[in-house]
Amino acid sequence: MIGLRRSLRTRLVVVFGATFVLMQLANAAYLLQASRSATRTRLESAAHQYAIIATPVVAQSFDTYFSSGYFKFQQLVIDLLARTEDVASLQICDVEGRVLFDSRRPESAPADSAGAAVTLTGEHLEAVRRVQPTEIRSAAPGAPPLEIVVPHLEDWGRHRLSVIYQVSHARLEGQFRRSVRQAIEIVAISGLLVSLVGLALAATLTRPLGALTRGVQQVARGHYDQRLQIRSGDELQLVAESFNDMASRLKQTIGEMERRNEELERFTYTVSHDLRTPLVTVSGFLGLLEKDLSEGRVENAQQDLARIRRAADTMDRLLRELLDLSRVGRVTNPPEDVTLQSLAEEAQQSVAGRLAAARAELQVEPELPVLYGDRARLQEVVRNLVDNAAKFMGDQPKPRIVIGARPGPRGPIWFVRDNGIGIDPKHQQRVFGLFERLDTSVEGTGVGLALVKRIVEVHGGQVWLESAGKGQGTSVCISLPPRPASPGEPHSS
Repeated sequence: MIGLRRSLRTRLVVVFGATFVLMQLANAAYLLQASRSATRTRLESAAHQYAIIATPVVAQSFDTYFSSGYFKFQQLVIDLLARTEDVASLQICDVEGRVLFDSRRPESAPADSAGAAVTLTGEHLEAVRRVQPTEIRSAAPGAPPLEIVVPHLEDWGRHRLSVIYQVSHARLEGQFRRSVRQAIEIVAISGLLVSLVGLALAATLTRPLGALTRGVQQVARGHYDQRLQIRSGDELQLVAESFNDMASRLKQTIGEMERRNEELERFTYTVSHDLRTPLVTVSGFLGLLEKDLSEGRVENAQQDLARIRRAADTMDRLLRELLDLSRVGRVTNPPEDVTLQSLAEEAQQSVAGRLAAARAELQVEPELPVLYGDRARLQEVVRNLVDNAAKFMGDQPKPRIVIGARPGPRGPIWFVRDNGIGIDPKHQQRVFGLFERLDTSVEGTGVGLALVKRIVEVHGGQVWLESAGKGQGTSVCISLPPRPASPGEPHSS
């Protein structure tokens, strides 16, 4: 994981640094090119002005000193060219194109009128014949990039000589190379500084990412209590908070799955046991029935049939209650507000036969709360609790069942309380298990309270049992969440 984090940090720094360097290089190239172009324009403009000023001096000195004092004229030209770095050499030509003097070959004396002087042709010949200054540009290897041809106009407009100045870009190129080196040095130093800053920034980014990675790995190993403490105030904090919420919900989900697996194992065992019992009864009495019929004992055969019928009824009741239990949470009705008062009255009517057989009085307290949920399922809860209370009255001379409510820390707690046989504290958790029957002498399948618990949990509530022990009666208490507030409404208490 550390290697991965460093790799991510390195990639961030490389991308950040490379992007910065490329942008700086592109910017520097543009600025250098623009500066080079502007400098070249200034250089050539200065060379042009120099040529205009220097031409009369050069031409007059040529006429005065060239024939009589060649070396004096040569020195004058050298001194004149030394005044500027941008004009490398000059030539003096007549309008016929003959080169009368070339500073690049000062040791060569001028040819006489009959000598074989160098003669200009083409563009250069046309330029020396003009009476206006002319610029000649060339990109040929070894040729000067710019030549300025300036005519010397004597008195009365006579045009006999022109001076050609070879402009050099050596100083410009030298400045450009120095500027390029400086730009590269600046970009390299800036890139190093940016890389260092990028390392610091990458560390602030990869540190919470590393914490997030470690948290994910811990959760993957089964440590569902892992929580991230990232307070960066940005999207990473939102990711960390979402991760913490996900880990909490994952822990609850896995806990619920483990509990369901345990229930499934217990369910498989108990179903195989409790459903097998009626089948064993049916199988056994079928053998007796066959024997009684073969021997003509009709009365015994009728008893055998009665026992077989009771076993079949028991199996049918078990299957129906198991089917009902399996539907809880899958087959639901839209939730609604339901008064506990109405549920109590409906339960009293539906189990009136059981209450009459047990001679039990059902007391419904006033001011019962309003519940929120699946009305049909909540009716099953109340009916099962009242029916269960009536079955376990024992020999109580004055059986009494109370449906009431009391305040709780998260809303009202409602209960069904009886004064029956009670439950030993060590068995109080068992009664909510599937097919759990603490007293096998009382009819029933052991599914009722398991169904109650399942319905309450599907509604997001809690159910528990309160009993001081045997002979002290029992209270089954339930707490359900309140109705969620609609938008714009305050939450109900």
